[in-house]
Amino acid sequence: MSILIIAEKPSVAERIAISFGNASKLRDGKVSYFEINLKENKSNKESKENKENVEKIYVCSAVGHLYRVAQKTKDYSYPTFDVEWRATYETDKNADYTKDYIKTIENLASIVKKEKNNIFINSCDYDIEGEIIGFNAIKFACNVDPFKQDVKRMKFSTLTKQSILNAYKNLESTNKGMAYAGMTRHILDWFWGINLSKALSSSLYKILRKFQAMSIGRVQGPTLKILTDRERDIKNFVPKKYWEIYIQCKKNEHDMEKFLAQHKEGKIFDKEKALKIKEKCKVGKAAAIVKEVKKKRNKISPPPAFDLTELQTEAYAKLKIDPRRTLELAQDLYTSGIISYPRTASNQLTDPIGYYLDIIMNLSNNYIKECKILFEKNKKQKIFPNNGKKEDPAHPAIHPTGEDKDLEKFSEEHKKLYDLIVRRFLATFGDNAIREIVTANINNNDEIFIAKGATTIELGWIKIYKYAKFEEEELPELKKDDKIFVEKINMDEKETQPPKRYNVSSIIAELERKNLGTKATRANIVDTLFKRNYVKTKDKAIEVTPFGIAVVDTLEKHCSDIIDENLTRKFEKDMENIQNLKTTHDKVIDEAKKTLIEISNKFKKEEFAIGKALLNGMKAEEYNKRNEEILFKCLKCGGNMAIRKGPYGNFAGCSNYPNCKWTVKLPQGNLKIDKECNDCGAKKILVFINKKKMTFCPNPECAGKKK
Repeated sequence: MSILIIAEKPSVAERIAISFGNASKLRDGKVSYFEINLKENKSNKESKENKENVEKIYVCSAVGHLYRVAQKTKDYSYPTFDVEWRATYETDKNADYTKDYIKTIENLASIVKKEKNNIFINSCDYDIEGEIIGFNAIKFACNVDPFKQDVKRMKFSTLTKQSILNAYKNLESTNKGMAYAGMTRHILDWFWGINLSKALSSSLYKILRKFQAMSIGRVQGPTLKILTDRERDIKNFVPKKYWEIYIQCKKNEHDMEKFLAQHKEGKIFDKEKALKIKEKCKVGKAAAIVKEVKKKRNKISPPPAFDLTELQTEAYAKLKIDPRRTLELAQDLYTSGIISYPRTASNQLTDPIGYYLDIIMNLSNNYIKECKILFEKNKKQKIFPNNGKKEDPAHPAIHPTGEDKDLEKFSEEHKKLYDLIVRRFLATFGDNAIREIVTANINNNDEIFIAKGATTIELGWIKIYKYAKFEEEELPELKKDDKIFVEKINMDEKETQPPKRYNVSSIIAELERKNLGTKATRANIVDTLFKRNYVKTKDKAIEVTPFGIAVVDTLEKHCSDIIDENLTRKFEKDMENIQNLKTTHDKVIDEAKKTLIEISNKFKKEEFAIGKALLNGMKAEEYNKRNEEILFKCLKCGGNMAIRKGPYGNFAGCSNYPNCKWTVKLPQGNLKIDKECNDCGAKKILVFINKKKMTFCPNPECAGKKK
C-alpha cells in the first residue's frame, strides 16, 4: 500500500515525517519531500504485527493555496460569474514558485497510484482554508476527487509527535461541509471583489476617460462603513461643559494620608447648581462626617485561554504588536510545535485534564514559581481550566505544547508572544483573585460625597499572569460617624469627549462582535483598507481619509447594499450553514449572483454621478496630502495648524479638532507651502493671485506683522 500525505507548508510536512521516524528526505527538482518505509520502522508495533499493512508513506507539501478562483475569459463588463479554479502561478506572476510544488505532488501521486491499494491524506490545517488547500491539491494535482473517492483527513491541533501519530491512527473522511464552505467563501469573495471593483473603476472611467483601479470587497466595504460612521460621530460631536466637585479630605487634621470624595451627582451640567454646592460645603476640622461605609469583596475569576481575536487584542495592548504580525508570530510558533493551532475561535481547553497537567509539568523547567502554585493547588483539589463561552468544534483554545526546546532560534518578538500565551494558559488554572471595594458616603453640610477605594486582598491567578494590572486605591480605615477634616473643595470644569477612533485591535474585535469576516482574515481586511488609502494612522488610531469618506458617502447614496453589514453577515451565516450541511453550495452561490445582478443594475444607472463623487474625493485627498505639512503651532491649544479646505474656502485648522476649533482665514486659490518665516519660524504660504505670486506668514501673532 502507498500513501501520500499533503501538508499545508514545508515545515509542517517535515514535522509530520519525522514523527514517524526513519524518514528519508528526498528532492524533486527544487522541492523536498519525505519517504517513510514503515515496514523497516522497528518502533512501529502495528507494522511488526502485520507486515502487509503499510509499505510506503510519502509526505509532501503545498505552499498555501496552489489553486485559486479565476475568471475563465477576459471580460471587462460586470457582473461576471464565469469562474474556474486555476493554478495560482497562472493568475499571479509573483507565485511562479508554486509550479514546482504542484509538479512534485503530481509526480508523487503518479507513484502512489501505481499501487493497487493507495490512500491520499489531507493533513493541512484543520479549518476551512486548510480544507480547501488540501482538497484542491488532491483534486487537481493528484486528479483524485475527494467528493467521489475516499480521501482521508488528518485532524490535529498541535504539531507534537503524539498528536500527529494519533491523527494518523484515527483518520477521518473528507469534511464535505468544510470543503463546500471553503469553495463558497472563495467564490463569493471573488464575485464581490471583482464585480464591485469593476463597477467603481467603470464609474471613474466615465469621468476621467482613462482607467483608474479601484477596489472594494464583501467584508472590506462594511468595515470601511463602520470606521466612517465613527469618523462622522467624532466630526459631528458637540462637546458639553460639565463640572465635578471634589472634597480633599484627611481622617485627622495632622494626617499625611489624603483622599478624595466626589459629589454624588458626578457630572453636573448646570454651572450655577455646581457653584451653589461648592459654596454650601465647609472646610476645616470636622467639616464632614462619615454617614455609611460599605465593604464588598469581589472574586475575579481567572481569564480563559486565548482565542485568536483575544490574543491579537491582548498582544496589541500589552506588547504593542500589530494584530497581523501577532498571527504571523503565532503561526511560526505553531509550525515549530511550540503552541497549538492559533486560528481558533475557542477560548476553551477541551482535552482531558491529564494532557494539560503533562504540559504544566514540562513548562515547570522555565516557569518554576508559576507551575509550583498550580502543583500546590492540585494537591488540595484537582485543577481545571476556567473555560470561556466561545466554542470551535475544530480546535481548542491556544495553549503551549510544553515542547519549547526550539524557542531559542526565534526572535525576541516571538518569545514575548510565547510568554504571553504560556502565562495566560497557566493563569486559567489558578485561584480567583479577590478585590475589596470600599465605598464611604460622607456628609458635608447635607451634601453627600462618595469616596471609593479598591485593593487586591488575594492575588490568585495574578501571580501567574503578570500582564494583568489592577489599580490600587486605598482609603484610610473609616467608620460610621467619623468626623473628617476637609482640606479644600475643588470644582473642576471639563468637557464631554467625542468617541474614540478604532485602532487596529479594537476594529478587529468589533468585526468579530458583528460576525463580519473570519478570525483568520480580519487583520488582512484592515490592512487592505490602509493599502487602498481609505484609512491612515493618526496617533495610533485609524482615521478615515477624505477619499475613504467619499467612497462611503457615494455608495450610501447610490448603492448602499455594497457596504451593508447585514448583507455580509447573512452570507457569513449561509457559509456556516453550508459547513453544517444545513444548506447547499449551489443555493448560496445562486442567491449571491441574483444579489450582485441587482446591485450592478442599480450601479450602472448611477455610474456618472458615482464617478463624479469619487473623483471629488480623490481630489480632496490629494489636496490634504499636499497641505498636511504643519504651518505653526495652534495659539489656543498647541496643536498643529495645517491648510484645510472647507465649504467656504481655504483656512488653517487645528489637528485637535473637534476639541479645538480655532481657525485662521487664508486666501482663496491654489496654496503651496513655502520656506520658513524669519520672524516666527512658521511655514510661509505661496499663493497665486491674478497670476502674481505672493508669500505671507499665516501666523496672526507673527512679530513681523507687528513691525
